[in-house]
Amino acid sequence: MANLNIRNVDLNLLVAFDALYKERSVTRAATRLSLTQPTVSGMLKRLRDSFDDDLFVRTSHGIVPTPRADGIASKVADLLEEIGLLLAPYEFDPARSAFTARICGSDYLQHTILERLTEELLQTAPQARISILPRPAEGVARQLESGEIDLILSDRELAVPDLPARVLYKDDFVCLSSYPDFENGAEISLERLCALNHAFVDPTGGSFHGPIDDALATAGKERNVVLAVPTFSMLLQLMKSRELLAFVPGRIADTFDHGFARVWTSLDLPYLEIVAIWHPRMTRDPKHKWLRETLVSVARD
Repeated sequence: MANLNIRNVDLNLLVAFDALYKERSVTRAATRLSLTQPTVSGMLKRLRDSFDDDLFVRTSHGIVPTPRADGIASKVADLLEEIGLLLAPYEFDPARSAFTARICGSDYLQHTILERLTEELLQTAPQARISILPRPAEGVARQLESGEIDLILSDRELAVPDLPARVLYKDDFVCLSSYPDFENGAEISLERLCALNHAFVDPTGGSFHGPIDDALATAGKERNVVLAVPTFSMLLQLMKSRELLAFVPGRIADTFDHGFARVWTSLDLPYLEIVAIWHPRMTRDPKHKWLRETLVSVARD
């Protein structure tokens, strides 16, 4: 056993051995394997060389296995069955599978798509466990590769380079106002827009600059951001007691029952392009493919 070199073993010879043992005839074994009789005879010779035994002895009624052949026949059959199971296509049935899906997304994504995705996953995969996580500050690619994270949902601008990504949807920014003198649908000049106080959502709560500020800078303008908070729910709650403007993604404005006026501006507003990101080693995995397709379906709806 110590000198066994598996690289010299042709598994096709074991398939031929199994056919020979079951058919007790080179001719019938060849038919079973869809090979010619000389080919199977050649394989039998190689089997004899490999096992250093005749394995099958010719008689007037066909071939008869030797004791060595009898001793290995069941092991060969079991081995071929195991190899067949190993090579069989992996089929994933969400209704019967127990698994954990770990998905990362910002506060915005938790409100706009991850809540609905979670409901869909738990309904179609009742034995699943779903973990919704904030996007890690660093090590994203490593955690995707190791399987600590299955999917990351992100703005295209924050996507991890060189990893597969699929666009889910695009979302426009809208301006909400808690100033009482604005009616829904009112238009605001850029000058007044910049003169009023603004609130801003940053996941860390530590930044006062975002894509709206870049758009204003292009127009030669600058707004007065007086409040930076980590979540949209906190922002909208604070706007109920303070007079503020806030640019929020349209899906956030539609999701929350906030009661604030939507105001319009001539500013060329940016938009969010939301993508799902994963590691390429998971691209062909049936469970991961199902997870991505479910996500795309939820995003489309």
